[in-house]
Amino acid sequence: MRFTLLVMIAVTIALYLGGWSARWAIDHSSEIGTVVVGQWQATPFAGAPDADPYSKARLAVLGNLTLGIGEGIQFRSSADEAGRPLRRECSYVIAGTPPPARIFTLAAYQPEGQLIRPSAGRPGWLTSNNLMRDDANAFKIAVGPKATAGNWLATSGTGPMTLMLALYDTPASAASGASSLALPSITREGCLDG
Repeated sequence: MRFTLLVMIAVTIALYLGGWSARWAIDHSSEIGTVVVGQWQATPFAGAPDADPYSKARLAVLGNLTLGIGEGIQFRSSADEAGRPLRRECSYVIAGTPPPARIFTLAAYQPEGQLIRPSAGRPGWLTSNNLMRDDANAFKIAVGPKATAGNWLATSGTGPMTLMLALYDTPASAASGASSLALPSITREGCLDG
């Protein structure tokens, strides 16, 4: 009886520690294969059939689809130029020139991976097809809960958020091409007083 109890305790500890270490590895291994461009990060090989097991596990946990190597690349940012975490109740300006891609989209997500759906019938994303640009082909996009003239990505609620910039049909799909891109900056303008 004592032997059986000790075996059950050992198995329980092994299962708990194994599960905990696997979860820790998934949560803390985001640097594997990650390309950093300013405050934007991408894992260009996450959608490849031979992606590392941690990338596959992270995608399975989030439940989001990723782009294949030939389709494009997704950049994400959870911080502004000053390194402050992005917040849904704050206003930001995303400024730059269009990256080399047939089309790109910008969307705001919750940290768990759900799209932030703004109120008043606004879409939760912008596409490069309908952006207003200046004479030098540069653009500015306002991101935040307050309506703004020009390009505006509406957010709602409070709490952290992640911006996702997806480049489709781009020559920068590989890690070597992605690291040489000039991506737009993210500057905080202010926050709503809560």
